[in-house]
Amino acid sequence: MLWVVLVCLCSGCAAHQRSAVLYSPPSLLPHTTPETRAAGFWISRHPDPDTAILSPEEIQSFNRTIHEELKLTKDLSAWPSARSGGELRVTLQKTLDDLQARGLKLLDGKKPPAAYWSAAREVVDLDAISAEIPRHYGLVVRYADQRFLPLEEGLYAKAYDEDFDELQNSALDTGTPVLVLHRSRDGQWLWVESSSSAGWVKAKNVALATEDQIKPFWSTPFVVVTVPKGDIYLNRAMTSFAGSLQMGARLPLMRLDGDFAEVTLPRRRGDGDVELVPGFVAAGQIHEGYLPYTPRQVLLQAFKMLDQPYGWGGMYGGQDCSRFLQEVFATVGIELPRDSRDQIQVGTRLIEWDAGAPGADKTLVLTDFAVGGITILGMKGHILLYLGTLDGRVYAIHSVWAYREPGPGGDKTFVLNRVVVSDLELGEGSKRGSLLERLNAARIIK
Repeated sequence: MLWVVLVCLCSGCAAHQRSAVLYSPPSLLPHTTPETRAAGFWISRHPDPDTAILSPEEIQSFNRTIHEELKLTKDLSAWPSARSGGELRVTLQKTLDDLQARGLKLLDGKKPPAAYWSAAREVVDLDAISAEIPRHYGLVVRYADQRFLPLEEGLYAKAYDEDFDELQNSALDTGTPVLVLHRSRDGQWLWVESSSSAGWVKAKNVALATEDQIKPFWSTPFVVVTVPKGDIYLNRAMTSFAGSLQMGARLPLMRLDGDFAEVTLPRRRGDGDVELVPGFVAAGQIHEGYLPYTPRQVLLQAFKMLDQPYGWGGMYGGQDCSRFLQEVFATVGIELPRDSRDQIQVGTRLIEWDAGAPGADKTLVLTDFAVGGITILGMKGHILLYLGTLDGRVYAIHSVWAYREPGPGGDKTFVLNRVVVSDLELGEGSKRGSLLERLNAARIIK
């Protein structure tokens, strides 16, 4: 099936059009079957799916290594009482300079004028950053985009590529603890740091909290969301909808009562401070505490995400390749970094390959040494969860926007825009090469 996509934006009487040729992928990707799209298929092929990979105490130690030694995540509970304002000023200035130097475009493909960058620098308000920034905590009160600049208008590498807004850094879930370090000049945005990312969030999506108010969001008891989207309600009858939680999100548990869990939910008062209120989540959408870290549990959680929509930087409530892994492993208590380039530095090194390493060698190593459900596979700009091998092919589950196949007039782009199971020959013969050809590292998360 051929898709011709037309984008039309109107300004006064002027219309701007773009046409692009995209292709609908087959219902089943090459070399997959309905069976390979089931968690049970890969669990049944696993030599020991119920072995505990790490105990809860070992997971805590694993997470400490990530933020204390690798410095890829942050422990906000151990944050000093004040931070140097000079460091933050350098960070924000560098972000502005780097974005401007990249030559990014507005949605219509035009270069942002000098006035755009002047306005951006003004709203960032570097001069308002004090020499020392006192520690101020906050709690995210609804799913919130996190941006590199305090602007809603996006910047893009290509014209009309609106699903890939280069100002989108990440997204934060309801109940996420953050540090509030700076406010935009117009007061509409806050620069916040979570344990795994930093950026601008709309002020209306964050409530300021004291240390005592935020502590329950780090401590026990708690529930963790185990479905792709867990709905929160403000009443026991679960009719007053308050938003959704992504897989791996956690909230303090007040009590379990049959069909629902009563949790602590942050809300933002008119003065910007937090109000903690009861919230209600269906019992079938959560687990009290983390799930045990076994290959079976990781595979079951990953396959719950099958066919869930792709979302660059968490746009539209979706998940890109690294957020997919982050959400899945969060259900067992493992705090992976946000970006794929950082995730592939975590855990036990299995192997790294130089460019041009034969695919047969990679397949052999993975067949002999990789463990399904707990091995991640990395390449430039992408990361996958290893499932196993079948008939000499390596399989993985991953969140992906598209893949390419060679055609008579050049590569054809097949838009997936979801979490898929595929073998690593996907893309073979295209200019970018197959996933297997591009693969450069494998790590076991333990």
